[in-house]
Amino acid sequence: MKPPTAAALRIVRPLLTCQAIGWLVATTPAQERPLVHELAPAHLAVGVDARKTAKLAVTFDRDMDQGVHAVCGGGPSFPKVLRTRWQDARTFVLEVELESDRTYALDLACAGSSGFRSAEGVNLRPQPWRFATRGQPLADGAAALTAERLFQAIERHYSYRDRLGIDWSDVAHSHHDALLAAPDGAALALRVAEVLATAQDPHISVRWNDATLGTWQRTAVANIDLRSVQKAFPKLSRIGRAGLRASTDDGIGYLYVATFAREQRDDFDLVIEALRQLRSAKALVLDMRSNSGGDETLARRLAAFFVRGDQIYAAHRVRDPEATDGFRPREDRTIRGNEEPDVFAGPVAVLTGPLNMSSCEAFLLMMKQAERAILIGADSYGSSGNPVAHTLHPGLQILLPSWQALRPDGTMFEGEGIAPHIHVPTKPEQLVDGDPILQEALLRLRAQR
Repeated sequence: MKPPTAAALRIVRPLLTCQAIGWLVATTPAQERPLVHELAPAHLAVGVDARKTAKLAVTFDRDMDQGVHAVCGGGPSFPKVLRTRWQDARTFVLEVELESDRTYALDLACAGSSGFRSAEGVNLRPQPWRFATRGQPLADGAAALTAERLFQAIERHYSYRDRLGIDWSDVAHSHHDALLAAPDGAALALRVAEVLATAQDPHISVRWNDATLGTWQRTAVANIDLRSVQKAFPKLSRIGRAGLRASTDDGIGYLYVATFAREQRDDFDLVIEALRQLRSAKALVLDMRSNSGGDETLARRLAAFFVRGDQIYAAHRVRDPEATDGFRPREDRTIRGNEEPDVFAGPVAVLTGPLNMSSCEAFLLMMKQAERAILIGADSYGSSGNPVAHTLHPGLQILLPSWQALRPDGTMFEGEGIAPHIHVPTKPEQLVDGDPILQEALLRLRAQR
């Protein structure tokens, strides 16, 4: 498997493929990062004329490496790109076709992409780019009613409303004028997203018609580089779009699981079949470091090969404004281990990292109930909320977390993550020539056998 080359445009979809993970360039601390000098249209611009806007432009504060660039996004919120080019050493251009009454979301140099970098080789920090095109004017009072419904939904239904100690009445006051001045639905959606960014919650999003806008994403640096995995396992083979597998000469299996995404269920079935083929391995490395979650039922299918009997692996409290303390009673989540032959009996090392979130964090908690499993790597991202949609205006919805995710002991891991049994600190530059997390796992598995 070869590293990705610099393409004219690398559009990284929300579900990253194996090839898109971990290709990060180390930055020398003494060098200054490049900065975006100007975006056209500007970040958070509203009322953009779709008919007159044929190009999007990014201008940097210094000369850039014109062989490397990455604009990330996907789905209806990503513009139709006709062509990309460098106008000069400091200006990158996307020639596009835009539609009216749309919210558009792009990200420059998102995590896991080749990014943008200066001529001196220093990477741009990831940067969001959001704007809205002009639509039909809102009816009188529509924006005010939307704002009222927005803060009512936060008050009554947002499960992590009080986690950061935010004064939501102050937030309502500070955003009042901007919300009421929104000229159309797309602009209103963009401004609602800005309000909700205050919560610093990656599970909160805004839908305007068929496009979805994320509101916030904490920076997470991958602790995996697949080039190093390839060096450790020269015979590494692909499993559809969702995995990789290999074996060492002394009988340790390796299984990389990229996602639990529901839309990649067929590929996940291939991962399960690969695990069946690895059941005779003396031990197993289960590499989850790129997995950002998806469908928890898929996570349960994988974990059931390792867990014995019935185990409580997590719990949650559902937000209920009618309940005395605002929440329904705690509900435990359980997993039942498989019966033979779908059982892996040997020791297993689960590799973890900051890209793990949501249903993958549920999987890590499941694996903590497996007697012969040890988690090695870094803390997970710390985000799980079971979002539920609330309609604010025709065509405009917000998705708010409806529960607080809990460890089996009742503690909340939002913003904290799931800690591995063994922490192995890494830096991106360390991962190019070797993989200390993988090596630690192999050492411990060989000692346990």
